[in-house]
Amino acid sequence: MGGNCGYMAGFMGQKGTMVVCGDAGDAFADSMYETVCFVGGRIGGLGMDAVVQEPSIEDIAWLDSTLAQHLPSVPRHGQDFKKIVAGRRLWNFDKREWKVWQEAL
Repeated sequence: MGGNCGYMAGFMGQKGTMVVCGDAGDAFADSMYETVCFVGGRIGGLGMDAVVQEPSIEDIAWLDSTLAQHLPSVPRHGQDFKKIVAGRRLWNFDKREWKVWQEAL
């Protein structure tokens, strides 16, 4: 869990969860696999194949519990966070998606 994240935070995240309570920089969550990111502030720009997804009720409950445990004096709520996951377009090579792969390389 952290405040603000700089350029390319979450790059090629393999697994786990990242919670950013502040802002995230450009290329955030670039080329991730199974990592899930939550951002409480602004996102400068998403990285390749990163997509914003609506947090589920379970995600919000987990965030509320985690924030209460680690930052009890900070009035943050799970519903205030954006959820960023892998779009899964880079997981398997497909020659029809050659343009996407060229951009990633």
